Amino acid sequence: MKYKLAIILVLTFFKCFLSHSQNGKIVEKERLILSDSTIAKIYKADSTMVKALKNVEFFRITYMSDSLRIKGFIAKPIQKGNFPCIISNRGGTGKFGKWNETGVGFFLGKLASWGYVVVASQYRGNGGSEGKEEAGGKDLNDVLNLVTTLNEIDNADTSRVGLEGASRGGMMTYLALKETCKFKAAVVLAGSANAFTHLINRPDFEEHVYAKYIPNYQKNKEEELKARSAVFWADKMCKTTPMLLMHGSSDWRVTASESLELINKLYEHKHPVRFILFEGGDHGIREYRDKYFTQSKSFFDYYLKDLNDLPNMELHGR
Repeated sequence: MKYKLAIILVLTFFKCFLSHSQNGKIVEKERLILSDSTIAKIYKADSTMVKALKNVEFFRITYMSDSLRIKGFIAKPIQKGNFPCIISNRGGTGKFGKWNETGVGFFLGKLASWGYVVVASQYRGNGGSEGKEEAGGKDLNDVLNLVTTLNEIDNADTSRVGLEGASRGGMMTYLALKETCKFKAAVVLAGSANAFTHLINRPDFEEHVYAKYIPNYQKNKEEELKARSAVFWADKMCKTTPMLLMHGSSDWRVTASESLELINKLYEHKHPVRFILFEGGDHGIREYRDKYFTQSKSFFDYYLKDLNDLPNMELHGR
C-alpha cells in the first residue's frame, strides 16, 4: 500500500513538474498573411497603417498554459534587432471581443510597427483554445505564461516587457500586476476596476457574464467579484510598474467612475500612474483614437525603449 502511494505521489509530482515546465512553450506556429479585405478595412480605419504593416510580420500560435493548448498571436518587426516586448490583453468574454484578423492586423500591428515584439492570447475556452473561460480566474495564467513564450521569439528582448489591455483586458492587466513585477510599464484603456459598480450600471452582466463564466459564482459572489476588482487591492499591484490609464467620459460599457475610483486608490498608495480622461470619449475612445495611440507609444517608449527611471512619488518641489 505504501509502495503504491509512493508511486502515485511521484507520478503526481512529475506531472505537475512537466506541466509547469511546458508553460509558455509554443507548440504550433504558422505565418498569418493578412487578406486583401482585412487590409482594406485597416486602410479605411487608418490609411497610414498600410505602409507601416509592410514592416510587420504576423503569426498564429498555440502555446501551453496549465497543460492547456491556448491560441494566440505574434506581431513583430520584420527587420533584425533587439526589440522590447508588449503583451496585449483582449477585452470581452467568450466570442465577444476575441481576436480576429482585423483586430490583430490593426491593433497588434500598430504596436509592432512602433518597434515592439507583441504577443496576445485568446484566453482559455476561446477562439479554439482548450479549457474554460473564467473571466479573470485561472485564465490569468494564459497572460502570465506569455512572458515565457517571448523567450522563444527571435529579436525579443525579454528584459523589457510591457503590458496593455482594454476593458476586460484592463482587468487582466491589473491582475497580472498584482502577481508579478516583471513588467516595466502598463497601459490600460477603459479597464474594468470595480465589478460591483459594473453590475449597478449593467445588471445584465450578472447573468450573461459573471454567473456564466466565473466558477462557483453563486456560492462566492462577493469574494469572486472582489478578486476581479482592482479597487480592493490597488496596494497589491507592483509599484515598480508605472501605469497609464485612459478612459472616455461617455463610456457606457465600463463607466469612467471605475477608473476614477482606482486612480484615487493608486494615488493614495503612491503608485506611479498617469490618468487621462477624454471628454465625450466612448468605450474605445474612437473620437480620440490618434491621441490614444500617441499617448500609449510615448509611455511605452519612455519606460521600455529609453529605460527612464521611476518618478519620485513623494511630495517634493518648491
